[in-house]
Amino acid sequence: MKENIFKKYIGMILILLLFTIFMAGCNNAQKTKEITNIGNKQEEQIENNSQIKEQKSENIENEKSSSDNVVIIDGVAYKGYKGPVQGEIKYKEGTPADENSHSYKASGDIESPYHVDLIVTRDYGHKTIFCKNVGLVKDEVGMEVLFRNLDIQTAYGGGFVNAINGIESKFTFYTGKDRKKMDWFYWVNGILAPVGVAEYRPQPNDEIWWDYHDWSITMFIPAVIGSYPHPFINGFFGKNPGTVIMYTEDFKEEAEKLKQSLSDLGVKQVDTALFDPEVIKKPKKYYILVGVWNELAKNSKVIRDINKKNKLIGVYAKFQDGKLYGLNFKGKVISTHSEAGAIFAYASSIGSTRPIWMVTGTNNKGVNMALDILINNPNAIDRHFGAIISKDGVENIPYVD
Repeated sequence: MKENIFKKYIGMILILLLFTIFMAGCNNAQKTKEITNIGNKQEEQIENNSQIKEQKSENIENEKSSSDNVVIIDGVAYKGYKGPVQGEIKYKEGTPADENSHSYKASGDIESPYHVDLIVTRDYGHKTIFCKNVGLVKDEVGMEVLFRNLDIQTAYGGGFVNAINGIESKFTFYTGKDRKKMDWFYWVNGILAPVGVAEYRPQPNDEIWWDYHDWSITMFIPAVIGSYPHPFINGFFGKNPGTVIMYTEDFKEEAEKLKQSLSDLGVKQVDTALFDPEVIKKPKKYYILVGVWNELAKNSKVIRDINKKNKLIGVYAKFQDGKLYGLNFKGKVISTHSEAGAIFAYASSIGSTRPIWMVTGTNNKGVNMALDILINNPNAIDRHFGAIISKDGVENIPYVD
């Protein structure tokens, strides 16, 4: 009996032992499988985290670009550019003054690899309103440059500048006794533009100069000197025919010095030659004439006519009886000089984009005074329509008194 009970007890112990071993094996198999799954999950998690980081990085870049407001156009980055306000607008004959007439507040300058000098004056350059080197979007029209930097009112379909910074035309929207011939005009590199600023496409490093003045006597002033050394560097509308300094016999050496000075300033095409009155009848290049007035005028009807017409064609220096007279915008004599020089530019009409520059004087000393300014102190004629150079210094002509 006892022997049977002992055998039964031993059998139960063996069964329990086998069961324990079996369960341990199952648990070990399950643990091994679980570890494998954790490894896969870790790899997936690492991949997901990498994607999240990349997405966050991309989002940061997008936010940065958005906050910097950088626009890429034809591979060029412009910071702060908000797009064109109205783009190109060509003037159509007969367009009413109030058509598309709007006022725009300056939207702010941009950062750009391209720039132009934007100048705003009044009274023939005697008072400066704005003078800054500003950003340019390549191939945009000049009006867009104005919209960013100045308060502008348009008229005549949107391509006409009626007011700048609150100074408005006294002609466009006025009638009767209140109507006056006071308006805005603009020059590019010293040449009166023959098209509206909503059509003209500035070139990098151009100078755009706006002036508000009376045009009751002189309707158009085709050329001014205050953008020197333009137009000799950049030309007009992207075209540069080259420059020739023509001199009378006494000024060959001085002409060479002026040539070197222009080359130092960046003028690439400049030559010198003895004065030939024939070539200025129909200019094919930019001509700078150097010599005493009487020597230049004696064989040139063009130069004699410039002196005769003076104020009517935008020239405010007059030579007579060995003296130089400085004129106001009405043609009245304001200053008289027995020994002085003059620098001024002339073109036959609006649309004549190859002006003739005069560097002249009452005598040799007067001519050398003018040459000295161009060669050694060209900033002295900055924003001048024309200049008289005397013992009293450099004066902007026309006078406004």
